Amino acid sequence: MIICSWNVRGLNAPSKVVEVRRFLQKNKIDVVALVETRVRDNNIKKIQTKLGGEWKWEMNYSYSPKGRIWVGWRHSLVTYQVVNKTDQFIHGVICTKAGLTTFEFTAVYGLHTIDHRKPLWVDLDNIASTVSKPWLLMGDFNSVLYSGDRINGSQVQDSETRDFEGCIDAAGLAELKSCGHFFSWSNKGQGDMRISSRIDRALGCAAWHTVFDGAVVDYLNPGISDHSPLVLTCNAEDHSKGRPFRFFNYMADHPSFTQVVQDGWKVNIHGTAMYQVWQKLKCVKQGLKTLHKKEFARLEERIDNIRTDLDGIQHLLAATPTDSELQVNEKKQLELLKKFLGI
Repeated sequence: MIICSWNVRGLNAPSKVVEVRRFLQKNKIDVVALVETRVRDNNIKKIQTKLGGEWKWEMNYSYSPKGRIWVGWRHSLVTYQVVNKTDQFIHGVICTKAGLTTFEFTAVYGLHTIDHRKPLWVDLDNIASTVSKPWLLMGDFNSVLYSGDRINGSQVQDSETRDFEGCIDAAGLAELKSCGHFFSWSNKGQGDMRISSRIDRALGCAAWHTVFDGAVVDYLNPGISDHSPLVLTCNAEDHSKGRPFRFFNYMADHPSFTQVVQDGWKVNIHGTAMYQVWQKLKCVKQGLKTLHKKEFARLEERIDNIRTDLDGIQHLLAATPTDSELQVNEKKQLELLKKFLGI
C-alpha cells in the first residue's frame, strides 16, 4: 500500500488539479491526505470528479469551511472508516479489501499559531489512549520539532517545539525513517531570503514500527506546491511472511548475552526519549539475532550430531571402560545434549 500526504496550497486552479491527478497516478497512491485545498463547498464535486472516479473522499468541512483536509482512497482496493474529525485532523481506520492490512490513520494539518495548535496535541494524546491497531500519522503539523528543522528565518525557540515534543512523548510516537529532501517547505525566496523548514512529518506508534518495520517516507520535490509530498510504501503482507523476533529465556544463560545487550544499548541515538529507547532495543535485537544464529541455529541438526558423537564414544567406552579421555568426552557430550534438548 502507498500512502501520501501533501499540502497542495490550494486546489481550485485547473492546472493544480491536473498536476495532482498526474502525481497520484504516477506514484500509484492508494490513500492520500490533501491539506490546505481551499476548495469551497460549491466546488467540491467538480474538483473530485476531475481527480478521477476511482477515489472516495472524507473532508472536514463541518469544522472548517475552507476544505483544510481531504482524505481520499481508491475504493476498489481500500476502505477508510472515519472515527473522529476536528479542524486539525481526520482520524479513521484503513483496511485493504483483501483484509490483510489494517491500521489507524490520522491526516493532520496543524493551525498556524502555537496557541491554536494546543488542542491538536491534546486530541492526539487522547487518540493514543484509545488506538487498538498500528497507528500512522501524516501531514503538515505546522510546527518544527528540533532546532535544526529550519534554516534562515528566525532561530527555533523552545516555545515552538515544547508542545509538539511533549505530545510525541506522551502519545508514544516516533518519526518514521525517511529519505529524499530533509526540509519539507520553503517560502520560495531567493538567496539568503529563502527560508526552509521541516514541518511535514510521518509518525507512528510502537505497534506501527513493529508491524511496518521496513517502511520509509520519501520527501519528494514540491512540484506545484511549496510543500514536499510525503510518500510512504508499507507492506504488512510481506512482513507477515517473515519470522518475528522472539526472545528465548535460554539466551540469557549464554556467556555473551550481557555483553551483547550492553553493546546494543550504548549506541548513540539522537531524538526523543521514546525514539531512543526503540532504536536501542532494535540494536539489542539485532545483536541477539546474530548471537542466536551463531550459537543456536539448526538445533535439530546439532542435536543429531551430538547424539552420533555420544553414541560413538559410548561404544568405545564399552570396550575400554577405564579410558579417562573417553570418560571426559562422554561427560562433555552428555552435558551438551542435555543443554540443547532443554533449549
